[in-house]
Amino acid sequence: MSKRLQEAALDLQIEARSHFPVHVQLVEQIRFLIVTGELKPGARLPAARDLAAYLRINRNTVLRAYNQLARKGLILSRRGRGSSVVEGCQVLKGSSIVDLGHLIDDVIERAAELGVSPQDFAAMAYARARHRPEVKAKRRLVVVECETSIATALAQGLEREVGSRTRAVLLEDLRRPTPEARADVVEADLVATTFFHIQEVRRLVEPLGKKAVALVVKPHLEQLVRVAAIPPGTSVALVCVNQSRVEEMERSLEEAGIRQLAFTCIPADDPRAIAVEMPDASVVVASSLVSEVVRPHIRAGQEFIVLDYGSLDAAAVEMVRTMLTEVEVAA
Repeated sequence: MSKRLQEAALDLQIEARSHFPVHVQLVEQIRFLIVTGELKPGARLPAARDLAAYLRINRNTVLRAYNQLARKGLILSRRGRGSSVVEGCQVLKGSSIVDLGHLIDDVIERAAELGVSPQDFAAMAYARARHRPEVKAKRRLVVVECETSIATALAQGLEREVGSRTRAVLLEDLRRPTPEARADVVEADLVATTFFHIQEVRRLVEPLGKKAVALVVKPHLEQLVRVAAIPPGTSVALVCVNQSRVEEMERSLEEAGIRQLAFTCIPADDPRAIAVEMPDASVVVASSLVSEVVRPHIRAGQEFIVLDYGSLDAAAVEMVRTMLTEVEVAA
């Protein structure tokens, strides 16, 4: 390394036990050097191999950090010519740097009085900055499903739980695809669907550079308890949006240990089946997505249990939050 680049490298420190991934530590430290003017416009950064050896980290980690800095418009990387700070980067004025430094020092000192270490404070400050309401509002989610009612219910649930703008897209509109569905996916930070469609959705969105996450959607425990309490041999009609969803609900009930019942499976998109087969059942178990269609056909004395398939599993919601944060860090 040249003397100048060696000095720049000496300003970088990697903490193996930090709350932050190594590439994030590298990105934020280099960005700090740029915005404070310690790395001037046009200054060349060390080659990824050299910096990796100096910091004793993986070369791919350095390359990942450089790629993120390039996407942020802070550095310019050219094959065979290395990476350098772009001209015209916004740099903080000297007085602003001093004032900001004093402010940060005061907050760190106050945090220490509360028993919070500098490392924990840094992690909390970073997380807080990432989860401000105005930041959440910029996130975009897309929910892909085979039925409008299902996609809409899941999209509304995610928007409510995660606080991000969420659009519902029909799977069929991705298969074609329609310009609107393609645009929704391209603008999204993350794509979500249920396990039933995850393989196909991943295949459709990966060429657009998007990740797809599988959501776990399960009925509430108290509703499952009611179904489990049905005496063996009782005639039960199982009603869902369509045949594939009926099969999915059957699997969910089996996974919950409910195997003693003989179900008559009725897709809600088959009015004849609802009219002919449902009246003979002692109990009707229906998805919340079709409950309003089924309810008028419930006869006197017939028990009606609605399984809420519009509610997301808590772990699924947390997974979406985590993946959105990862997308933001990489942005």
